[in-house]
Amino acid sequence: MKSTTVRELRNNYSKVLKWVSKGEEVEVTRRGKVVAKVIPPGSTRHAKVDWTQSAALTRAAWVPALTSEQSAAILTDSQGN
Repeated sequence: MKSTTVRELRNNYSKVLKWVSKGEEVEVTRRGKVVAKVIPPGSTRHAKVDWTQSAALTRAAWVPALTSEQSAAILTDSQGN
């Protein structure tokens, strides 16, 4: 697999497209990290997702759960009682 930087991709787009048209997959990097892949059309290779690393699954709760007494107090306050 070939690799190019974002700057090289911008400056040499036609060269990268020639690579891809010949069947090459090209990783595009920014500051040393892969930010994109350019793949030929019809490529059946699919990325595998590691859902255990998903931010939605690993983030902490935004607020702790309220007790029924706290919920009742908030409701009472909001109703002006």
